[in-house]
Parts: sequence; structure tokens; C-alpha cells
Amino acid sequence: MSNYSKHVAVIGAGIAGLALGCVLKKEGINVVIFEKSETTSNHGAGISISENGISILKKIGIYEKVLAESANPKKVSFFSKNKLINSFDVNVITASRKVLYKCLLDLYSSLDGEIIFGHGLEKLDIYRSEISFLNGTTHKVMHIAACDGIKSICRESLDPIKNLNYSGYSIWRAIHKKSQNTIQTSLGSGHHIVTYPINNNEVSFVAAVQSSSTQKNSWKSKGTYIDLQKDLMHSNDKYFSFLESNPNLYKWDIYTRPSPSSLCHSNITLLGDAAHPIVPFLGQGGCLALEDAYIFGKLLVEFKHDFKKIQRSYEDIRLKRIKYVTKLSQRQGYLNHINNPFLVMGRNSVMKFLPDIAMQSTKLIWAYDADKKLTKFMQ
Repeated sequence: MSNYSKHVAVIGAGIAGLALGCVLKKEGINVVIFEKSETTSNHGAGISISENGISILKKIGIYEKVLAESANPKKVSFFSKNKLINSFDVNVITASRKVLYKCLLDLYSSLDGEIIFGHGLEKLDIYRSEISFLNGTTHKVMHIAACDGIKSICRESLDPIKNLNYSGYSIWRAIHKKSQNTIQTSLGSGHHIVTYPINNNEVSFVAAVQSSSTQKNSWKSKGTYIDLQKDLMHSNDKYFSFLESNPNLYKWDIYTRPSPSSLCHSNITLLGDAAHPIVPFLGQGGCLALEDAYIFGKLLVEFKHDFKKIQRSYEDIRLKRIKYVTKLSQRQGYLNHINNPFLVMGRNSVMKFLPDIAMQSTKLIWAYDADKKLTKFMQ
């Protein structure tokens, strides 16, 4: 058994895991990251980082680097039945996940952070703080930070009853060579399509489709253009025909879990999708992971090894926020896919004539100030 008894063990080198590793290393706290894959990857996925996530990138110290390799669109335009509803001013970074992962990994490595690839989790003992991996190794640690994603083995071991639930949505994604300056969203009956730039010459394509299918639950699941056409048969093909020659189309089903009643138990704390996977209709999955990592890391710095106090404060700060964003994301999915013509007219009228009301909830999410939330726990 390897002894990391003075280390925080992070399970998973995704956004939450790498961000937490960076926060802790910058503060001189011992941390080790275990990742089941051999390296980070892309799999046709882009990511949108709104102002609340951008603020965390700045605090961590990778904002400029991420921005240099990404896009920074200032407008999002919404269309319904091929007609422009309205355009809204935004300030978001749109990137490939690979860029964000690399920037986080580079920073973590520059801080002499230890990351061990090829370590798939087999089981854990949260009371003895021991983690065992499929390769036969076992490690004693100080605390377990579960950042192992939507299929979290850590969460399953704590809460096996609350399994993943199919959300009713399938998602198509691709990255394509194409120049575009703004975010464009087409709303349709039972589906919507979003394209946004991730750098100067590539765009991320995302199409969400209401479906009863429950066949695929992996970002690595490839689809075909013919299947894409079938799923988007009620959409104008101008929104996706440019993908006809793209060999890297991915499709998978979106799964969620019930909103958590707790993010912590004994010597383990859940972060990111391991704690609260949500539907992606407000682009907040990555941002919530960044917020989780920063806040948990800062609490650990402030309260040293008092994990009971750390976990209690973390839950007080995060649970209400998570439930709020989860609820609004689900509502946005409903609004995006309305098929009743009278309700479509009402939605479009609000977006066109009452833009402040249409954007109110989104702006509240974006305005989240992690340091302000931390202040009352650090006085």
C-alpha cells in the first residue's frame, strides 16, 4: 500500500479535478490526482464558459491562456422557424474541452502537481480513507475528492439507490472547420441546435433532440450524418448540412441524477458531475465544476485539516446554488423544445419584446461571486 496519508486524493482529472489540484498546489497543500484514462481527450466536444466560470479561470490563473486558444463571442442570436427572434449581448469564452483540460493540466504540472494516469477506481473505504484501483494498487490518503464524472464510482458507492436517470434528451456534437463570430441557436419543435466558435477557424456544433432512446451513454459514441438528418428532420438543413462530410459526429443520451441532499460523507466530498450532473441547456456543467473546485479548495486552505467544518461550509455554500441552476437548466430545455404554436409565439414574444425578462435568470447565474460567498465562512 502506497501512503498518501498527508495528501488530498482527487479521483478524476476532469475540469473539477484539475481545477481543485491547481488551487491546492498554489496554496502548498499536498494533493495527488488519479485518472483512469491514459491522457485527456476531446471527442468532438466544445464548452461554453460564462462570466461565473471566467471569474474562476482568472482566480486560478489560466484565463489569458485559455482565451488565447479559444473564442470570445459577444452576441448570441436566437432563431425560430428560420427567423431571427432577437440577439443578446454576452461575454463568454467558447473553447474545445481539450484546450481547457490542457491549460489546467499545464498549470498543475508547472506547480509540480502529481497526476497518475491509468488508474481506474475499483473500490474505496471512506472510513479508513483507502482507495483501491483496478491495477491492484491501494493507497492510504488524507481525504477523497470525488471528481470522477457522471458515471462516478465514488457516488455509486455512497448512494447506490439514486442511479442515473435518462433525461429524455439525446445530444449530437461535432467540431467542424468553419468560421463564425457569434453564438447561433435555432429553436424547433422537440429539438434545438447551437453553433459557436471555439477558435478562429473551428465551430462546435450541438443539437439536442427529445427522444425516448436510451442506447448510448458515452461521449465516445459515434453517429452518422444520415442518423443526424433523421433526428433533425423537422429542422432546416442549413443549420447542419455543413457536417455532411464530417467523419467525427458523436451522439449520446443525457443522464442526470436526483438533486443531492448532501455532497459529503465521512472522508469523501463530491464535486462536479460526480455530485450534480445536469442537462446542458444553460452551459453550466463546466462552470459549476469550476465553482465547486475553487470553493472547496479555498475552504480547505482556510480550515486546514478540519474536514467536518470544510464539508459543512461547502454544502452550505453549494447546495442551494446547485439546485437553482439544475432547475433553471431543466426549464430551459422545456422552453427550447416547445411544439405548441401558441406557446412558441408567447416564448418568442417575450424574447423579442421583453429581453430583460428573458435573460434575467441567466444573468443571475452568471453574476455568481464565489469569493463573496466564501467571505462569511472565513471571518
